[in-house]
Amino acid sequence: MKAFVTGGSGFMGLSLANKLLSQGHKVKILDLKEPEIKHKNLEFVKKSVVNEIKDDIKGSDILFHFAALLGVENSDKMPLETMRINLEGSVNVFKSAMEANVKDIIFSSSSEVYGNPRELPIKEDSVKGPISTYGVSKLAAEIYAKAYNHECGSSIKIARFFNVYGPRQSNNFVVPIFIDNALQNKPIKVFGNGSQTRCFTYVDDAIDGIFKVVEKGKTGEAYNIGNNHPTTILQLAETIKELANSKSEIIKVDFGKNTRTKEREIDYRIPDISKMNALGWEPRIRIVEGIKKILEWKRNN
Repeated sequence: MKAFVTGGSGFMGLSLANKLLSQGHKVKILDLKEPEIKHKNLEFVKKSVVNEIKDDIKGSDILFHFAALLGVENSDKMPLETMRINLEGSVNVFKSAMEANVKDIIFSSSSEVYGNPRELPIKEDSVKGPISTYGVSKLAAEIYAKAYNHECGSSIKIARFFNVYGPRQSNNFVVPIFIDNALQNKPIKVFGNGSQTRCFTYVDDAIDGIFKVVEKGKTGEAYNIGNNHPTTILQLAETIKELANSKSEIIKVDFGKNTRTKEREIDYRIPDISKMNALGWEPRIRIVEGIKKILEWKRNN
């Protein structure tokens, strides 16, 4: 199989590319930065998803669309650029893939499309109400994906990821921030009382989930890919401090006045993963084991 991966040099895209290569597939990565890996079956194209990419996609059997401007804070600072890359770029990817006769596409979406949940656990058909530009851009791209399926006969499947973490993740996310501070014995700052609840999904589980969606998922359907074992942010800080043998102090701080406001904080984000269970997928790695894996990776790298 020949796979095309947009954003393939990033955290999740690179993990996916590694898995594909290990299975003997050929992979072409499109990104603005060169991937950290080298392989005889790996090809790299330095381009943005808003560029002309039809000819680059030609000959691929499947396309994984992971390229995006990531993060709520980044999207708040650059709302128009977020919409340009995440929405206009996604539409360009879908259109270019169809023109290149590549109909099978996996679109990487986000739990941010739900906003503050109206029900728990969150189901795929739960009410959507994104409260960030990033969430809006992902939901809008999902709508375009479904329109392409309806109008053009493409087979775009949607994976909504919940708080994926693992080695190589950038320091814009809570797990690597806490780990780096713990290893340096710096204070670990928790917003509010730390009761915000998340279901952290180890990257290997997330990638396995993608393959299940490819294998058994239905065209146009969205699938929650997340861990269903909740952890509070305070528990996360305490776990990381303990596993890292850190002397860090865990400090509770007030919410900010701009991006990290109390009004925009999502208290609970817990996915219903029954649709993924029906495909034969179940997350295997709990948060303690996942943190241990990251710490081991850091020691070896």
